[in-house]
Amino acid sequence: MLAEEGAGAAAREAWAELAMERALRWRFAERGDAAAEARSWAARMHVYSPQLALSGGRLLGGFPAEGVVACLEAMRPGGVLISRESKAFQAVSPPEEDDEADSVCVVPLPPSLPPGSQRLTEPYYGVQYERRPIASPLREKLQAARRGERMPAAGGAPAPPLHLPAPNPFFATELEMKEEGEPQPALQAGEASDAVHWHATEVAFGRPKAHVVLHLACPAEAVSDVTHMNLWMAVLDEHLATALYPAALAGLSWSVSRHTSGAVLRVSGFSHKLPRLLLTLADQLLRWDGAAYAPRFEPRREKHVRELQGHFKQTSDRLALYYLHLLLEPTRLPKEAQLEAARAATLDSLAAFHARFVRRLKLLVFTYGNLAAADAAAIAAELESRVSAAREATLPRSDWADSPVTQVRAGAWRLTMRPLSAEEKNSGCLLYYQLGQLDVRPERAQLLVLLRLLQQPLFAELRTKQQLGYVVRSDEMRHGSGRSCVSGVYVLILSKDFAPPQLQRSIDDYLRTVPEAVIGALTADEFQTARGALVTRFREPDRTLAEAFSRRWTAIEEETYDWARRAKLADALEAVTLEQAQALAARLTSAPRLAVHVFGNNHLAAFGENDGSGSVAIDSWEAWRAAQDVWGDVGAILRSGL
Repeated sequence: MLAEEGAGAAAREAWAELAMERALRWRFAERGDAAAEARSWAARMHVYSPQLALSGGRLLGGFPAEGVVACLEAMRPGGVLISRESKAFQAVSPPEEDDEADSVCVVPLPPSLPPGSQRLTEPYYGVQYERRPIASPLREKLQAARRGERMPAAGGAPAPPLHLPAPNPFFATELEMKEEGEPQPALQAGEASDAVHWHATEVAFGRPKAHVVLHLACPAEAVSDVTHMNLWMAVLDEHLATALYPAALAGLSWSVSRHTSGAVLRVSGFSHKLPRLLLTLADQLLRWDGAAYAPRFEPRREKHVRELQGHFKQTSDRLALYYLHLLLEPTRLPKEAQLEAARAATLDSLAAFHARFVRRLKLLVFTYGNLAAADAAAIAAELESRVSAAREATLPRSDWADSPVTQVRAGAWRLTMRPLSAEEKNSGCLLYYQLGQLDVRPERAQLLVLLRLLQQPLFAELRTKQQLGYVVRSDEMRHGSGRSCVSGVYVLILSKDFAPPQLQRSIDDYLRTVPEAVIGALTADEFQTARGALVTRFREPDRTLAEAFSRRWTAIEEETYDWARRAKLADALEAVTLEQAQALAARLTSAPRLAVHVFGNNHLAAFGENDGSGSVAIDSWEAWRAAQDVWGDVGAILRSGL
C-alpha cells in the first residue's frame, strides 16, 4: 500500500497528525505529586537516556519511512503467534454453578500431539497447555496476504480496501487560554431552563483543557434495577470504546457510570473539541441503538454472570464487608438476586429498561476549566434541548432516588454466617461502630485524629504481636453522601487460626485499653506530629486541573455547595486536643455496634459459640434491616428551607 502513488504523502500527513497529538499530550500533561513523578522518571531511565527521560517515546520526530519498511518486512507468516483460549477447550463436565469467574478448567490432553508441537506447563499455576504450528490453510492465507492478496469479507463480500486513517475530527487545533474567570462554580440561570447548570472558568493551571459532567437523574425504579443498569453501562462502554477511538487518540477521555440517583457521564480533555464529543456521547445515552448493542449484549451478559458467580468464592473478610453493607444500605440488592436477574436478562429487557430510564429525566451539568461562560451556557442549552426531546417529562427533585442508611439501634448486634465456598478455610470478623452524621463538625475531626493515632498500634498489637490473622485493618467507614453522610469505625480481621468469637474477644479486649494505654501514653509532641500530618493533607492545594474539578464536583454532587469544606475540616483538626481524642476512644466501644462473623470451614466447630460481648443475634439480615429506622436526609431538610 505504501508503494502506491500518493500513499507516501498520505502516510506522512497521518504521521504528522499523530506526532502533533503526542506533542500536545506531552506539553499539557497534568503532573502528579513530586514523589510519583520522580519514580516514573527513574523507571523510564532504564529505557531512555537521562536527557530523554521525559520526552522519550512521547515526542515523535519525522516520518520513519525506513523503520516502517523494516517492520513490515519482519511481519512474515513464520513469525506469527496465535493465542487461543476458549470454553471449547474445557473439560466435558461443566464447572460448578459457583465456580469462580476467573477459574481455570484444565483439559485432559490427548496422548499424542501433531508433529512440531510442544506440551508445556505454565509456571505459576501449573496449568498445562500446548504450542502447535499454525495449520497449513491458515498459513497459506497469511502468505497470500503477504503478497497483497486480500481475503473476502464475511459472506463472500469483497474485502474493503486498505487505507490510512482519515484526519481525526477530534484533534484540537485551538489551544489559547480563555480570560480568567471566577474559579468557584456559580449557578447559571437560564431563561425558562429546566436544567441545572453550574460553571467555573479555571485557567490558573495553564492547561487548555476542560471537564464536563452530565448527570441524568431518573426515577427510583430505574436506579434500583442494578442488573440492567450495569449491563447497559458495560455494553455502552464497549460500543463507545470502538466508535470513539479517534477521540481517545486526540487526548479526550470519558466515562459512563451508575449513580445513586441515575447515570453520570464525565468528559475531559482539550476544550476545543470536547463539546463535539460530549454531544455525541449524550446522544448515545439518550437513544437506544439496538443494532450496535445486539452483538455485544450476550458476551457482556455472560461476563457479568461470571463476575457475580465469583462472589461465592470471596474470602471471608470480603464477605463480612459485603454483609455489613447489606445491613446498612436498605436499597442494596443481594448478589443472589442480581445473579438471577442477570441470567434472565435479554436484549429486549435491556431495551425496556432504557425506555424506563429516559421516560422521566432531570439534567444537571457542571462545566469547568478552559471554557468561557458563554460557551459553557451554549453547551448546557444544547444538552437540555436533546434531553427534552428524548424524555416524556422532567423529574422533580423530590422524586430523585436516594441512598438511605440504616440507623443502628443502641446496643450490640451480631450477624453470623457460614462460608459460601468449600475452599474457604479462613474466618472473618468485622466490628463496626456507628457514630452518626458528623459532617465537618468537631466530632468528625476528632474521629480522624483518633483513627490516625490508632492505625499503627492496632496493627502492631493484633497482627504483629498476637498474630491473629493475615489481614488486620481499621478505618472510617462512610455511607450516604454530603451532610447526610453517616460515619462509623470498623475493625476487620481475616484469620486461618482463630474463629470469629475469639477474634472478637481479642478486638474488644484491645479497644478497652486504647484510651489509657495508647492515647494516654502519647507525648504532646507525638500527638502534634500526628495531628499536623492530617492538617497538612487537608490544606494541600489542588495540584492539577483534575483535582480542582473533582473537589468542586463532589460539593455539587453531594449538594453541600461548600467549596471550602476541606479548609473547614483542617481548621477543626487544628483545634482537636489530646484529651478530646482520648475521650472519643473511651466512648467508642459504647456506640451502637454491628458485628459480622463469617466462619471458615476450618472453624465451623465454633459456630454458635458465645463471644462474650452480650450482643443480640441477627437471625435474618433481611428481617433485621427492614425493622430498623433510617437516618434523616439532612440535605432534604436544608433544601426545603426548614
